[in-house]
Amino acid sequence: MSFSPHVKERVRKRANGCCCFCEQRSLSLEIHHIVPQAEGGPDTEDNAAPLCPNCHSDYGGNPEKRARIREMRDHWYTKCEAKFAENTESKKISDTIQNLPSKEDIERIAVRNASYVLGASEGGKSSLEHSRYSFVRKEFVHPLIVRELLGWISDSTETVTSVNIASSNESNRFYGEFKINPRDGRSWVKWTSSEGEFFVYAHIATSPSGVEMVECYDCGGGSGVFGSVGLFCLEFDRALGEDHEGKVSTHERVILKTLGSIGLGDRYKGEITYEDGFLVVGPDNGLFNRGLEVYRKLPIR
Repeated sequence: MSFSPHVKERVRKRANGCCCFCEQRSLSLEIHHIVPQAEGGPDTEDNAAPLCPNCHSDYGGNPEKRARIREMRDHWYTKCEAKFAENTESKKISDTIQNLPSKEDIERIAVRNASYVLGASEGGKSSLEHSRYSFVRKEFVHPLIVRELLGWISDSTETVTSVNIASSNESNRFYGEFKINPRDGRSWVKWTSSEGEFFVYAHIATSPSGVEMVECYDCGGGSGVFGSVGLFCLEFDRALGEDHEGKVSTHERVILKTLGSIGLGDRYKGEITYEDGFLVVGPDNGLFNRGLEVYRKLPIR
């Protein structure tokens, strides 16, 4: 038996028609059995490597080169996938420009905070600058509050939509020390439990209407680290309560409210930016290398 036409086509496509050793395109590309058929090597894609005639002659028959051939193949596949992602992104950008929506279309679908915000962001100031608690400076919003507002991955829709930020930030419910780690010009706020679970966030930007964009990563103690971009805002309202004498009255309060979130998947690694009214989630270059599967461009006003 030899490799099926399907396997050969898959290997040529993944290698972009090139030899995995010399990285040169070859019209006579040979699909080589890394472990020979005579030694029980299967006719599978995992046992196949693309080699030009010269490299096949130099390395293919040497048993000591098998591990190296596999290593070079996997390295070349990774380079080809990265190049493909770049080309795909360029085409996507080109297609987007050609099919650019009108200003009215963008305004219609844009996310914005439509409610009254404490210290609304006139003059480009963040609404958080007018509150005691912040995503960007001390005193930071507790990571467990952000985690609660994002909800569970298994939730079909949001469950908890807002919290009283002043009373919640130091409450028994949202309790636990957290650390601030500066990295890449941003403050990463991280809570870790004694069981090994953790939640970390960093502020991305604030829109003109007061939408706070926050990059978040949640680990329940296992190997998964699930990312998301949370969209939040601060609201000002009045609530019913009792004073120390038991008298019922109303009092002012500041609410931290979620406007939604964008999932990034497990162990996302990429660039997330906010420019000219658009939140852009870049391609994933992390462990699972999902590329443009996670690419998003969302108008946030």
